[in-house]
Amino acid sequence: MLFKQAAQGDERAFVTVKNVEASSLTTGFGVALRLGTTASFDGTQAVMCGANAGDRPGFLGVAVKDIPSNQYGLVQIYGNILSVYLSVTTTSITITAGDPLIPGAVAGTFFSGVPTYATSGFGWVICSNAPTITLSNAAPQYCSGFVRAIK
Repeated sequence: MLFKQAAQGDERAFVTVKNVEASSLTTGFGVALRLGTTASFDGTQAVMCGANAGDRPGFLGVAVKDIPSNQYGLVQIYGNILSVYLSVTTTSITITAGDPLIPGAVAGTFFSGVPTYATSGFGWVICSNAPTITLSNAAPQYCSGFVRAIK
Protein backbone atom coordinates (compact mmCIF):
# COMPACT_ATOMS: atom_id res chain seq x y z
CA MET A 1 0.00 0.00 0.00
CA LEU A 2 1.04 3.56 -0.63
CA PHE A 3 -0.13 6.27 1.75
CA LYS A 4 0.18 9.93 0.77
CA GLN A 5 1.37 11.92 3.77
CA ALA A 6 -1.19 14.39 5.06
CA ALA A 7 1.31 17.20 5.66
CA GLN A 8 0.16 19.25 2.67
CA GLY A 9 -3.51 18.41 2.26
CA ASP A 10 -5.90 15.50 2.06
CA GLU A 11 -4.94 11.94 2.96
CA ARG A 12 -5.08 9.33 0.22
CA ALA A 13 -4.18 5.64 0.08
CA PHE A 14 -3.40 3.45 -2.93
CA VAL A 15 -2.73 -0.20 -3.77
CA THR A 16 -0.85 -1.61 -6.75
CA VAL A 17 -2.76 -4.15 -8.84
CA LYS A 18 -2.30 -6.11 -12.05
CA ASN A 19 -5.05 -5.65 -14.64
CA VAL A 20 -6.12 -9.12 -15.80
CA GLU A 21 -8.93 -7.82 -18.01
CA ALA A 22 -8.65 -8.12 -21.80
CA SER A 23 -8.99 -4.32 -21.99
CA SER A 24 -7.66 -1.33 -20.05
CA LEU A 25 -8.96 -0.26 -16.66
CA THR A 26 -9.83 3.34 -17.51
CA THR A 27 -9.35 6.29 -15.17
CA GLY A 28 -12.35 6.52 -12.85
CA PHE A 29 -13.42 2.88 -13.26
CA GLY A 30 -14.29 0.78 -10.24
CA VAL A 31 -11.73 -1.96 -9.60
CA ALA A 32 -12.12 -5.25 -7.73
CA LEU A 33 -9.90 -8.15 -6.81
CA ARG A 34 -10.44 -11.12 -9.12
CA LEU A 35 -12.59 -13.18 -6.74
CA GLY A 36 -14.95 -14.82 -9.22
CA THR A 37 -12.48 -17.61 -9.95
CA THR A 38 -10.20 -19.36 -7.49
CA ALA A 39 -7.62 -20.17 -10.18
CA SER A 40 -6.36 -16.57 -10.37
CA PHE A 41 -6.89 -15.21 -6.86
CA ASP A 42 -3.51 -14.02 -5.56
CA GLY A 43 -4.46 -10.67 -4.02
CA THR A 44 -3.08 -8.49 -6.83
CA GLN A 45 -5.08 -9.52 -9.92
CA ALA A 46 -7.79 -6.97 -10.56
CA VAL A 47 -10.75 -6.54 -12.88
CA MET A 48 -13.43 -3.94 -13.62
CA CYS A 49 -15.89 -4.15 -10.77
CA GLY A 50 -19.54 -4.83 -11.42
CA ALA A 51 -19.83 -7.14 -14.42
CA ASN A 52 -19.25 -10.35 -12.43
CA ALA A 53 -21.31 -10.42 -9.23
CA GLY A 54 -18.75 -12.79 -7.69
CA ASP A 55 -16.10 -10.05 -7.84
CA ARG A 56 -18.17 -7.25 -6.25
CA PRO A 57 -17.29 -8.13 -2.62
CA GLY A 58 -13.66 -7.62 -3.67
CA PHE A 59 -14.26 -3.94 -4.53
CA LEU A 60 -10.92 -2.18 -4.02
CA GLY A 61 -11.42 1.38 -5.18
CA VAL A 62 -11.05 3.58 -8.26
CA ALA A 63 -8.40 3.48 -10.99
CA VAL A 64 -6.23 6.60 -10.75
CA LYS A 65 -4.87 6.32 -14.32
CA ASP A 66 -5.49 3.98 -17.23
CA ILE A 67 -4.03 0.54 -16.50
CA PRO A 68 -3.35 -1.43 -19.72
CA SER A 69 -4.18 -5.13 -19.90
CA ASN A 70 -1.64 -7.34 -18.08
CA GLN A 71 0.13 -4.29 -16.60
CA TYR A 72 0.40 -2.91 -13.07
CA GLY A 73 -1.10 0.37 -11.87
CA LEU A 74 -2.47 2.29 -8.89
CA VAL A 75 -5.98 2.05 -7.48
CA GLN A 76 -7.10 4.62 -4.92
CA ILE A 77 -8.71 2.99 -1.89
CA TYR A 78 -9.15 6.01 0.37
CA GLY A 79 -9.47 9.78 0.04
CA ASN A 80 -10.64 12.48 -2.36
CA ILE A 81 -10.65 11.49 -6.02
CA LEU A 82 -11.36 13.60 -9.09
CA SER A 83 -12.72 11.01 -11.56
CA VAL A 84 -15.48 8.51 -10.77
CA TYR A 85 -17.24 6.96 -13.78
CA LEU A 86 -21.04 6.87 -13.40
CA SER A 87 -23.27 4.25 -15.00
CA VAL A 88 -25.77 5.08 -17.72
CA THR A 89 -29.25 4.04 -16.60
CA THR A 90 -32.49 3.18 -18.33
CA THR A 91 -34.46 5.47 -16.05
CA SER A 92 -33.93 9.13 -15.29
CA ILE A 93 -32.20 9.65 -11.93
CA THR A 94 -30.30 12.44 -10.26
CA ILE A 95 -27.16 11.83 -8.22
CA THR A 96 -26.45 14.54 -5.67
CA ALA A 97 -23.52 15.41 -3.43
CA GLY A 98 -23.41 13.07 -0.45
CA ASP A 99 -24.97 10.07 -2.22
CA PRO A 100 -23.11 6.78 -1.67
CA LEU A 101 -21.93 5.21 -4.93
CA ILE A 102 -21.33 1.48 -5.33
CA PRO A 103 -20.20 -0.58 -8.34
CA GLY A 104 -22.90 -0.72 -11.00
CA ALA A 105 -23.97 -3.68 -13.13
CA VAL A 106 -22.05 -2.29 -16.11
CA ALA A 107 -18.35 -3.13 -15.77
CA GLY A 108 -16.30 -0.34 -14.18
CA THR A 109 -19.19 2.02 -13.49
CA PHE A 110 -20.72 3.34 -10.28
CA PHE A 111 -24.36 3.75 -9.32
CA SER A 112 -26.15 5.26 -6.34
CA GLY A 113 -27.03 2.57 -3.83
CA VAL A 114 -26.64 1.19 -0.32
CA PRO A 115 -23.23 -0.44 0.31
CA THR A 116 -23.56 -4.09 1.35
CA TYR A 117 -21.16 -7.00 1.34
CA ALA A 118 -22.69 -8.46 -1.85
CA THR A 119 -22.67 -5.18 -3.80
CA SER A 120 -19.30 -3.75 -2.78
CA GLY A 121 -17.74 -5.56 0.16
CA PHE A 122 -18.98 -2.63 2.30
CA GLY A 123 -16.77 -0.19 0.33
CA TRP A 124 -18.18 2.91 -1.33
CA VAL A 125 -17.51 6.31 -2.90
CA ILE A 126 -19.30 9.41 -1.61
CA CYS A 127 -20.27 11.73 -4.46
CA SER A 128 -18.89 15.22 -3.86
CA ASN A 129 -19.31 16.97 -7.20
CA ALA A 130 -22.28 15.54 -9.08
CA PRO A 131 -22.82 15.99 -12.83
CA THR A 132 -25.11 18.84 -13.78
CA ILE A 133 -27.43 16.67 -15.89
CA THR A 134 -29.79 13.85 -14.97
CA LEU A 135 -28.45 10.38 -15.77
CA SER A 136 -30.48 8.52 -18.37
CA ASN A 137 -29.64 6.91 -21.69
CA ALA A 138 -27.34 9.87 -22.38
CA ALA A 139 -23.57 9.49 -22.46
CA PRO A 140 -21.95 8.31 -19.21
CA GLN A 141 -20.81 11.01 -16.82
CA TYR A 142 -17.98 11.53 -14.35
CA CYS A 143 -18.16 12.97 -10.86
CA SER A 144 -15.63 13.49 -8.09
CA GLY A 145 -15.92 11.95 -4.69
CA PHE A 146 -14.38 10.43 -1.59
CA VAL A 147 -13.31 6.79 -1.77
CA ARG A 148 -13.86 4.70 1.36
CA ALA A 149 -12.84 1.19 0.44
CA ILE A 150 -10.18 0.34 3.06
CA LYS A 151 -11.28 -2.84 4.77
